[in-house]
Amino acid sequence: MSLMKGLTLGFLLCLVALCFISPSETLAQSNKSAEPVQGDRDQTLKQLLVEVHELRMAVQRATFSNTRFQMLIERVRVEQTHVDVFRRDRESMRSQISEMQSAKPRMEQQIKEAEDGLDRVTDPNVRADMESRIKTMKAEFGRIAPEEERLRNREAALDSELQTSQAKLNELNNQLDALISELKGP
Repeated sequence: MSLMKGLTLGFLLCLVALCFISPSETLAQSNKSAEPVQGDRDQTLKQLLVEVHELRMAVQRATFSNTRFQMLIERVRVEQTHVDVFRRDRESMRSQISEMQSAKPRMEQQIKEAEDGLDRVTDPNVRADMESRIKTMKAEFGRIAPEEERLRNREAALDSELQTSQAKLNELNNQLDALISELKGP
């Protein structure tokens, strides 16, 4: 940005120098009076001031647009990170739910086999041990349903958060596209 300011300032100084140096040499070469030359100088200075003002306004607009552009890019980056985290967490929940659903039939089968084996055991110590294991397996099986419900609720919450975050990301991308179109001009 300082390069642009430096070039603008250099251009302005050259124009001012040309306005002051050139008319005096021209006046010396031609035998015109000083009054029309002074009027030309005033007009030229007014035009230069208008152009400098327009350049300053253009630089301010460019600076403002650049700042908006950088802020939007940073917000898009942050929101994209949120979307990625929500998506990854949701997939993790789905994987855990799937594992629980596949574990249910296995656990039911193990409980059934243990109960069938219990009928064949005659030793009271082994029977007590098997009854204890069956009781533990049934307790674990009973915890699956509430845990699965908790995971499904968490999955729904993550899905909602993901949709909200994705909508924010889409809006930021639309704002970024609009700014790019604005910068390209008509």
